[in-house]
Amino acid sequence: MKVNMVTGLKSLSRWIRFQSAGGMGTQVPILVQRLRERGIQADIDGTGEYDIIHLHNPLPTLLPAVKRAQKKGAPVVIHARHIPELVKGGFKFEGVIHPLFNRYSRWLYNQADTVICATPYVERWMQSNGITSPTVVIPNGVDTTRFAPDPVAREKFRQMHDWKDECIVFSVGLLIPRKGVQDFIEVARRFTHHQRMQFVWVGSREPGLEYVDTTDTPPNTRFLGHVPFEDMAGVYAGGDIFLFPTYAESYGNVLFEAAAAGNVLVIRDIEIYREWFQHGNNCLKGNHAREFAAHIARIAEDAALRQQLQTGARKIAQEHDIGATVEKLADLYGSLIP
Repeated sequence: MKVNMVTGLKSLSRWIRFQSAGGMGTQVPILVQRLRERGIQADIDGTGEYDIIHLHNPLPTLLPAVKRAQKKGAPVVIHARHIPELVKGGFKFEGVIHPLFNRYSRWLYNQADTVICATPYVERWMQSNGITSPTVVIPNGVDTTRFAPDPVAREKFRQMHDWKDECIVFSVGLLIPRKGVQDFIEVARRFTHHQRMQFVWVGSREPGLEYVDTTDTPPNTRFLGHVPFEDMAGVYAGGDIFLFPTYAESYGNVLFEAAAAGNVLVIRDIEIYREWFQHGNNCLKGNHAREFAAHIARIAEDAALRQQLQTGARKIAQEHDIGATVEKLADLYGSLIP
């Protein structure tokens, strides 16, 4: 079986200089490697003949690959990595882009033989927005062999930034409003009197995206910019509390990576995570800076709570191991080939 994972990132990089391609740029290569190990010939943006086209990027410039596959009778799988609400608080001129992308998304997903939804929330969006293509929930998955507690990597990361016994509260994501960067900064302000609490944001600004001004931030806050994916395991190992104040996601790979690495999770209480993350079991949830700060203070003072939340977070990450994702993908591909 031959599968073409279509991302368009290589051609896009010739026109736009970006540092981070997000989960699509990091997860798809892992999927391709694991599928090959399972005996499926998978490529990224291949040019030959394929049994299945698996589209990961909704760019209109990639539609010819979909149309060619349809003309030849090859099944088309579309991965719903982008739903219209993710445009809000992220793209410049979102007021113009959102209604156009909303209509385009409904048309695009109806071109698929199957739409892969990373969460039940995304599947519900499909069902309530006129998508008639079959849908299946397959989580993006996390490589729990790459992301795991690692004392050596933890020490290396902390030495690099001259941290010793500080409690590191961190987040990972683009510097855009949707990710809750301003809330992160406001939480940090509430701990300026606490010398042991340091706040770290990992993520870059990218062309075409609305970004948050980080020039006026408290002294206990650092913005590390882009960190290559191969170095991210050390970042997660070096942190303590993962604060994820995002307003909207389609999955949020970084949340599961942080969980797999043994971090305590403090997240915004948004619908997408209600099936998998329960307050007091594998995370603490809030909706604004005051609640986030109270949760962080409680975690810092309660060792038993930290252990409970770490154990719960690791469990949910293991349930989302990318090995299970590969098996579900292989089963889906097999069901689409006569």
